[in-house]
Amino acid sequence: MLLDINTEQWQLQWQQADAELAVVKGQSISASVWLKDIAAATHWLSEQAGDALLYHRDWYHFSVWLFALLNSKKRIVLPANDKPATLSELSSHYSFRVPAELPQHLSSETPPLTLKGSLNSQLTFFTSGSSGKPKAVRKTLRQLWLEVITLEQTFAEQLGPANILSTVTHQHIYGLLFTVLWPLAARRPVTLPLVDYPEQLQQILAKANRQRYALISSPAHLQRLDNLPQLAKCKHSLVMVFSSGGPLPDSVPEDFAEHELNAPIEVYGSTETGGIGWRQRSPGSNENFQPLAGVDVSCNHNGLLVIQSPYLNNPQKPYTTEDKARLQGQGDFQLLGRQDRIVKIAEKRVALNEVEQFIQRHGWVESAKACVLHSPRVELGLVLILTPEGVNQLSTQGRFKARQELRHHLLQRFEKVVVPKRFRYVQQLPYNGAGKVTQTDLQALFEEEK
Repeated sequence: MLLDINTEQWQLQWQQADAELAVVKGQSISASVWLKDIAAATHWLSEQAGDALLYHRDWYHFSVWLFALLNSKKRIVLPANDKPATLSELSSHYSFRVPAELPQHLSSETPPLTLKGSLNSQLTFFTSGSSGKPKAVRKTLRQLWLEVITLEQTFAEQLGPANILSTVTHQHIYGLLFTVLWPLAARRPVTLPLVDYPEQLQQILAKANRQRYALISSPAHLQRLDNLPQLAKCKHSLVMVFSSGGPLPDSVPEDFAEHELNAPIEVYGSTETGGIGWRQRSPGSNENFQPLAGVDVSCNHNGLLVIQSPYLNNPQKPYTTEDKARLQGQGDFQLLGRQDRIVKIAEKRVALNEVEQFIQRHGWVESAKACVLHSPRVELGLVLILTPEGVNQLSTQGRFKARQELRHHLLQRFEKVVVPKRFRYVQQLPYNGAGKVTQTDLQALFEEEK
């Protein structure tokens, strides 16, 4: 690895100025070019005061400004997006926003091939959680680099030399770790731009020749890979797929196995905790997660997963997650859903997870998300992706009869007063940039019906 850390500092050091750092639209970007841009951006930042907001969809611009800000010893604020409402909500957290363009180079000289900085440098992420309101989560470079080292130790042998492809944003901790910090530290070039469509991935792999690729993705994108037969023809080029940000539907690893593709590696964690564990549901394997090295897991009296981890703000203090779990042999664990999704409808307690899981037992339903609606009354809404049979039944029977059938199924488990009366049928769930589905985004689907 290029990364070296001691008790106080981190350092990245390249041996050659022309070492390939990224491939942007087929054009190779060297370490020396990147370091020159960082030097120019650092000079620009010397005239700025206060904390900085960093948002760039472009990986290259983002990475340059990130390390320039670290060079400048400025605290960094990372919003999930740059929507006006988001920036307004976060306005008290930053003094200035870095510009869209990079400054001109000050010199034609090759800068030192070394970057270094304090392990105590601070980044603030904002996660919406289930409420949709931004919540500040502060992390240090020490926590992030330690996790990078663990990822390399865990997956390097299977991953080997490979270029990195991504469908996820680097504004969130998963994307930052897997598409920026880890590739830089392990000398794996990043291929840009982001992969937005299945056809893009297919085209890249078809031209791979002997190049190996790893795909950093999310459940939302992996569910939409409708060209697995074509990808299977290039399976030797796609050596690993990572998924994080939310639960991966069972159908995805099953579909990968059917087409003789390596099942995605599912990484479980959160912005607050960092990585906790991982699994790869290949044929014949179990469905348990195994903790990442250095992470200790247990369960409290409520069945919630408790961890101690070097990626927490206080590594010595146990942290109780909001996920129910069951411990298995050899330290592995099984996730049983979140405990914070208990709501009251007409004074009756109901678990949204339970509603979702039960409706998915019906042959018409592929996946489901429940939300609480507040107008004209407090009630549950269900957002559904239907199976082909469900689509056919909805088309032939109509919405009213289809809804009656689905409600009849739910009445086998739940009291009538809590059974959802409003349904929304979609082709894909409203995942945000972090690969999560929030109550706010689900509720917006019902607003569209008015």
